[in-house]
Formats: sequence, structure tokens, C-alpha cells
Amino acid sequence: MTRPLLNSRLSAEAFLRYYWLKEELSAFCRDCGLSTSGSKQTLTERIANYLETGDNVGSTPAVRKGPKSQMPATFTRTTVIGPGWRCSQGLRAFFEQEIGRSFHFDATLRDFIHHGQGKTLQEAILVWEAAQRSPLETEIAPQFEYNRHIREYLKANPGAGLKAAIRAWNELKQHPKE
Repeated sequence: MTRPLLNSRLSAEAFLRYYWLKEELSAFCRDCGLSTSGSKQTLTERIANYLETGDNVGSTPAVRKGPKSQMPATFTRTTVIGPGWRCSQGLRAFFEQEIGRSFHFDATLRDFIHHGQGKTLQEAILVWEAAQRSPLETEIAPQFEYNRHIREYLKANPGAGLKAAIRAWNELKQHPKE
């Protein structure tokens, strides 16, 4: 059995049995006049409700948040993290220059950047380096089903590589969830 098309004739039960990309969920919401704001989990709940009831509850206009903090054009180790900062490409370039090509945003650093208002990028580097020395396996949030699958597959199949995990994912997402 292959995954059905996402359309308004699909039952909520059938919809919830399959994996959908956020882009697919957003496109469906746009086509049906539903709000496209929110996380993947929010969109999934909104669509399931719509498919079950035909009601577009939860399609209220997005609430505007305050203005985002203006991030500087250039960064130094003494740059202070401002409110509302995000892990941008400019910030990634800074960290790659300071740390090296092995740099990647991880959950610890993303959390530090998002909640580290008043701290410096030097402190962020130290946090990242400490996390690399003693990595803890962080929990992957439920909406990141792909990442969860890859981690679980590689644990269950130690000799397998990423390509095998991706092939298994592509096969798995075509079938209903158990």
C-alpha cells in the first residue's frame, strides 16, 4: 500500500497514519483556506480537525510578535547576543571561521543562542566546545520524525550507513504508521 494523496477527501484517520512533509501540510492548508502558521505538529492537528469536521477552527490570523532583534552584519568573540537572535547563515559563517569546518549548530548551541541574551559569542564557543567533548544524546522533538528515524535506525543497525538509513526512511514513509 502506498501513501495516498493529501486532499480534502482523505479521512482524518488515514491522514494521521502517514508521514507528511511540512511543505505538503502548508500547501494543503493554503489550498483549503486554512492558516499556514505554526509548527508541523500544529498544522497536522489543524488538518486532521478539518478533514474530520470540515471546520477550519484554528485558522485565525497569525499573531504578530514584537520586532526581531537586529543582528549585526559582522560578529566577533566579544559580540553580545541580543534578544530574538536566530542561528543564521552569518552566525554559522562566524562559528566556522572561529571553530573550523567541523562546526555545526547543535541543540545545545541553538538553545544557548535563543536564550543567551547578554552573553558573548566567546561564551557560546565555550558552550559548543564543552558539548563536543562530552556529547549527551539529546531528545529529538516529536515533529522531527526523520531525524528520530535516522538515529534509531543507526543504533539498531550499527554496521549500516546513512544511505541505508535514508533508504529505509523512504520505504517506511510510504506505509501507514503502526
